[in-house]
Amino acid sequence: MNYRPSNPRKLNSEDISPLLFEIAQLFTPSTPIRLADLFAGRRRQINQLLEAVAEPGRHAFIYGERGVGKTSLSQILALIVPAGRQHVLHARKACIAADTFETIWLRFFKELRVHQNENGREVTKTLSEVYAGRDLEPDDIVREMRNFSANDIPIFVIDEFNEIRDDGRTAGLLANTMKALSDDGVAATIVIVGVGDSVAQLFAGHASIERCTEEVPMPRMSNDELSEIIDKRLATLGLTIEPDARWKIIILSRGLPTYVHRLGKHAASRAVTNLRRRICEEDVDVGIEEVLHGSFESLRTVYEKAIHSNQPGSLFKEILLACALSSADDTGYFTPAAVLGPFEKIRGRSMTIAQYRNHLAEFTTDKRSAILQRMGQERSYRYRFRDPAMLPYVLMKGITDGMVSEDAKGFLRFPEQGRLFDDMSN
Repeated sequence: MNYRPSNPRKLNSEDISPLLFEIAQLFTPSTPIRLADLFAGRRRQINQLLEAVAEPGRHAFIYGERGVGKTSLSQILALIVPAGRQHVLHARKACIAADTFETIWLRFFKELRVHQNENGREVTKTLSEVYAGRDLEPDDIVREMRNFSANDIPIFVIDEFNEIRDDGRTAGLLANTMKALSDDGVAATIVIVGVGDSVAQLFAGHASIERCTEEVPMPRMSNDELSEIIDKRLATLGLTIEPDARWKIIILSRGLPTYVHRLGKHAASRAVTNLRRRICEEDVDVGIEEVLHGSFESLRTVYEKAIHSNQPGSLFKEILLACALSSADDTGYFTPAAVLGPFEKIRGRSMTIAQYRNHLAEFTTDKRSAILQRMGQERSYRYRFRDPAMLPYVLMKGITDGMVSEDAKGFLRFPEQGRLFDDMSN
């Protein structure tokens, strides 16, 4: 990567178009990151994956909430394996509901070619042609994996595994395949990526594969990791950012890299359009408006249904904002008690959990778009937003709708505060 000087010349009108184009390329909220030198954070997860690839017969599961960067991590794997003189062969296939063990591997096999002798002459076919019309078994996969040379590092990524809607047969056959590859010490790595809080959610009933797999949980990104996303891109662009503006982007993103990309892109574009190389807080504020009015129709529809009420004085909107401001664990779950502090700040007076407990329950029903999901037993329920992307949306909507006081918004301006509204949940 060619970094620009730290004190570049001032911008002029001729710089705007090329810089805006470059900003759109570097801040990529809709596509997985493919450039390893722009990938931020995830050091622990990267090391776990590299260990799995290095050890013959070992495989990996990458799991976590939507939008935390699982696919991006699996895609840069080919670029970060220290292969030396070896050749990394990386293939990724995203699953759909109708997929089976056979359809997944036949898509991989379309990219693998073999030479066969037919009637005295050599012909080249894809493996998908060789196995056309046949029921694939784990032994078939093992047999073909053995054909890679010692100079190859084959990695097969099965993404969005949670989308498959079969009866568990695919998971069972994949589990048997991974065990067979492990038993034979075959140097081919299968990486399964899916939405879930644990491997058990993706591969229920197949605990026996634990010995040959590396479990790679993907929590929401830390503030330092989110900051790294901003820093790497701005350094490439020759731009800088004020501390308050940086902190506002990080906090509003709530650990989700997609929002750092979206807010960063809009804020950087506004600064450049105004012939400035330094992004200020006002640029981020305008970016919030752009994000809310951008490609979020599905979020907007769910949100409006969740807060709608014909009753005057309904508090669904305020309570949902309080949920977005609540302290949560690494998987996004918060308790009813954690909602109380933010709710009191929003309402401007003392409240009780009893005043919104039923609202939380209703947020888990179709009547309210099932905007929240609940786990645990009564009196120890925990909640989280069903779609993680909804949390920053609700937060930004509350700010633009004037539901958050100026005093509260001040927390966005001081990095030493740690997290937005920390005091509101205490």
